Amino acid sequence: IDALCRAGQKDDFIDPKDALPIISKRTLCVVVDTYQVGLVESKEILEKCGKVAVIDHHRKGVGFIEKADLVCHEPYASSASELVTEFLQYVGDRDDKPSRVEAEGLLSGIMLDTRDFTLHTGVRTFEAAAFLRRNGADVTRVRKLFRENAAEYKAKADAVSQAEIYRNAYAISICHSEGLASPTVVGAQAANELLDIRGVKASFVLTEYQNKLFFSARSIDEVNVQVIMERMGGGGHLNIAGCQLENTPVEEGIIVLKRTLDKMIEEGEIS
Repeated sequence: IDALCRAGQKDDFIDPKDALPIISKRTLCVVVDTYQVGLVESKEILEKCGKVAVIDHHRKGVGFIEKADLVCHEPYASSASELVTEFLQYVGDRDDKPSRVEAEGLLSGIMLDTRDFTLHTGVRTFEAAAFLRRNGADVTRVRKLFRENAAEYKAKADAVSQAEIYRNAYAISICHSEGLASPTVVGAQAANELLDIRGVKASFVLTEYQNKLFFSARSIDEVNVQVIMERMGGGGHLNIAGCQLENTPVEEGIIVLKRTLDKMIEEGEIS
């Protein structure tokens, strides 16, 4: 968003409370990267808009938006950015193409969800990336968007160094949020890093933030972390998932996670 604002597109963003007075029954609300009512930025906007479109790649579960006028739901897509890019290629006028900044924003979304094209990528993923590259997206500039400050880097390194390997296969750690602007993002990055440890089938990083306990779950191909997080009230994708617990201390959250893993292993759902 900061990059878009610097590119002169600040007017493309509006606070939810400022948007409510200008919404009518003719207003279209496009929900991206989630199908769940509880995860949208503003439930008030969703309920007030006359038409709703949903673009998402997560496997459908409970709490989905029921009365959508258009649903583009593709669980095998790498990311919501990939789906939006496909829309841009085939919908609208030939000259109606994304700007360079918009193309780089979409490419950054694809790179983030695929870990630089190493997870759940397909032919369509690379075709979308090629389209964005033709419209000015530069990988070097996109990479710079992901650079972090020293505090974030140290917090991520600390989470990785303090990880516990549970049952010789599941890395569990804590990302402390003090002094971080986006601690849940740092926690997700730490979960990605833990997958590089040999023998780790899945990683889980817990972050306390705004009176909630956030779980970031990651895997490569041996464990479906989505079903694990669904057991705990969350969801996500085969290799990228998460959940939130309210009023739950970190120590209690770790116990809940371990019990969930133990039960699912006993029941044969994971190994």
